[in-house]
Amino acid sequence: MSFELKTAVLNLELFIARRLLRGKREGAVSVPIVKIAVAGIALGICVMLLSVFIIGGFKQEITEKLAGFTAHLDVTSYDNNDAYTGGSIVATDTLLGILRDIRGVKQAVPYVTKTAILKSPSEIHGVILKGVDSLYDASFYGRHLQSGTLPRLDGRHASAEILLSASVANLLGLRAGDKLTAHFVQDPPRTRLFTVQGIYDTGFREYDDLFVLCDIRQLQRLNGWAPEEVSGIAVELRDLETLPEAGAQLDELLPLDTRNRFLRISTLHDTAPQIFDWLSLLNMNVAVILTLIIVVAGFNMVSGLLILILDKTALIGILKALGCRDASLKRLFLYLALGLILRGMLLGNLLAFLLAAVQALFHPIALNPASYYMDTVPVRFDLWAALFLNIGVFAVSVLMLIIPTVLISKIRPIKAIRFE
Repeated sequence: MSFELKTAVLNLELFIARRLLRGKREGAVSVPIVKIAVAGIALGICVMLLSVFIIGGFKQEITEKLAGFTAHLDVTSYDNNDAYTGGSIVATDTLLGILRDIRGVKQAVPYVTKTAILKSPSEIHGVILKGVDSLYDASFYGRHLQSGTLPRLDGRHASAEILLSASVANLLGLRAGDKLTAHFVQDPPRTRLFTVQGIYDTGFREYDDLFVLCDIRQLQRLNGWAPEEVSGIAVELRDLETLPEAGAQLDELLPLDTRNRFLRISTLHDTAPQIFDWLSLLNMNVAVILTLIIVVAGFNMVSGLLILILDKTALIGILKALGCRDASLKRLFLYLALGLILRGMLLGNLLAFLLAAVQALFHPIALNPASYYMDTVPVRFDLWAALFLNIGVFAVSVLMLIIPTVLISKIRPIKAIRFE
């Protein structure tokens, strides 16, 4: 006994649904209906998955750039309202050890920030010099290095090498290897001669125009600070999702500094709240888009199933005349609709992952960095989000498909057979 015959014996509704799904009968209205329904489902799921991948990539890219310029967690003095020009804390080995021993902490490095005015032969520009030591992980700047090399910070003496952005370099007319003078507004005013060791470009103009990387010892000398005095300690986490828990844990564990002053923990969200408010708004936009696409896809399946039912009115009448109950016929058309949904979802997933992979590997779609903070459309493959999205689309479509099957109970066999 063949497989199809066995299927027919065991489940007549499933057997008929499989035959209808093939849609091979020429001239049947159901043939284009099947193709249109599958194409609609495939297109809807493809657009939804691409929206999730692109928005996820956009959020990840923005967050990584913010963390690269600042830190996931920032430890500063509690009475220091402006870390760029404010006071100092004492980064003792004990304090650094407490920070580095927290579970989930990747690194904790001290830094010093100081405002300065860079002067070239033709232009001037105000920046914030960020001084770090040789333990600082500069891989973020290394990934965006445009020319030159990263400053060497492991020498016995304070390095005069700096790393500045391409936008600042273009404004000042500088290239890697050039010299420039930095003026510091303090009492008394001071100047330092630096060498442009490297030029980076992240596309994040708000921060590219602001931050210049240098040796921490240069700024400590300018401030008259001891080797352990710093503006703050940058704490980087292995997983950004643990940021709230790590912040709360650090807030409980951190002691007073050596001068009996409280230390303050600032999170990445506190550093740039307007950016994260904007990203939250993107989440709401994605939710609205996904809802609209799911509703449209659901109505597409409902209308497709209604047309299929009308097209198969004679078949319904014959099956009813042979003794099939309404419940059995409803199952038949639900099987048919589920087959269309699964086929469309499979094609949509394949198309979405293919297009996303092409964009991730070859970057054919470019963006304007001045508007989007990046030069290409970012993609982040979130398999869990894709799985839940597929489950949600399937569940909503099945629930909506129950509505048109009610029409089957209204069909009378004698009228349906005569309808043919």
